[in-house]
Amino acid sequence: MTLLGLFLVPIIATISINTRSVAFPVPTLAPPPGTGIAQRITSPGLTTPLPSPASTPAASEPQVTIPVPPPLRPLPSGTTAPSSPPPTTLPPTASPPQVPTNHTNRALVPSERDKIAAYLRSRNLSSNSSVTPVTDTRFILHDTSVIMAASTLDRERQLGRGPLGLGVNAFLPRENTAVLARPNFYEPRRPTTTEFEKASDILVKPERERLLRQVWRATNETARRQALDTALANLGLSAGEIASEQKEARGKLAAASGRIYTTATWSVESICNRYNSGDKSVASPGQAASIGNACAPLSNYFNVRNSRVKSSVAAEIVQVGARSERGNQNTCSARNPNIATLPTPPYSDNQYGSALGLYLRAALAAGKFPQLTTHFALDNFDPEGHCDPRCFNLNKLYGSIASTMGHAQGSSYGVTPSYGTRPGTNNIWWDNRICRGSAPS
Repeated sequence: MTLLGLFLVPIIATISINTRSVAFPVPTLAPPPGTGIAQRITSPGLTTPLPSPASTPAASEPQVTIPVPPPLRPLPSGTTAPSSPPPTTLPPTASPPQVPTNHTNRALVPSERDKIAAYLRSRNLSSNSSVTPVTDTRFILHDTSVIMAASTLDRERQLGRGPLGLGVNAFLPRENTAVLARPNFYEPRRPTTTEFEKASDILVKPERERLLRQVWRATNETARRQALDTALANLGLSAGEIASEQKEARGKLAAASGRIYTTATWSVESICNRYNSGDKSVASPGQAASIGNACAPLSNYFNVRNSRVKSSVAAEIVQVGARSERGNQNTCSARNPNIATLPTPPYSDNQYGSALGLYLRAALAAGKFPQLTTHFALDNFDPEGHCDPRCFNLNKLYGSIASTMGHAQGSSYGVTPSYGTRPGTNNIWWDNRICRGSAPS
């Protein structure tokens, strides 16, 4: 969920954030000076990134509580999907539980708020409380599947407004401090970073794109212009950025086929909102029924998509991807000889420390402990598959959170780790050879 030039053309085709299939089209830019190696990134939530700075999130949409979808692919005979303990719904108390507990979505008690605020201050991480807590919150771990230069990360930070950039809240490099690309966690107006956020399990891509184009074709030009303006209002975009985004959105919606990105989706949502509220003037002559027929299924899709985006924080851990752009780019296949050798250990203590700090920042912003989960776990229903973050020790992160918070060791804060490579069965991708060691026990 454009970045920098020939350097980034590749980069935006491999970040899929570890995709089983790199089929996402991306725009191109000129390479930054001094870069000698072109890399590839793919991001499922990518809208075409544009030039420059400044930012204010838009108002939030109606809340809808959405469960994580079950896997749609059959599991191997004799196996069952790992169960994640249901969210803990304990009311606030004077002190946290003193026994190993899954704290997912448990409200913070005052002492925990104070402890987290003090921890963030000690790490020079600003707290973020400009958000309305939602029913379910999640902290999603990704890995970039490509080494990203400091200049690339800074560019992403500058693009972190509205539909621009990859939609990622923070990047976690191996050695340096985390880069907050979108510091306003639980931001409702950003590109999606997973198929789950995109609500592809609610409305599959081919049907979704058909319906979006049906609405656009049936809408008169005045309403189209108004919808495009509404989609990008109050997001801190420059006049040039707005013009470029709107031009691309028009082109995507007018095309016979192809991917439709964030600005175009928001524009059609604006049209449907007007139509559903009784404003039939958006329709071209004789086309009101066509808009109504398409907006009916789209409205539920918009609600689910908006709810998932504004309840999620996406963290990209910088990690190697493929050895060469010319070979197989599937970093989810342990048999692919083109996978770059991961470092030993795969992630540094600095990256685990960054994940800890950002998770606690997300908890303070929400007023509760968000569900820690992975791209691999959330998109297990997606036939193209995503497997990141590969080789991540979730037990280690849980242990550091518990230690920092003074919780009982053995406590958890999200999915119950299941290490392996089977979508729908495992939630942390782990192959002993690729990960350079056995999975955590």
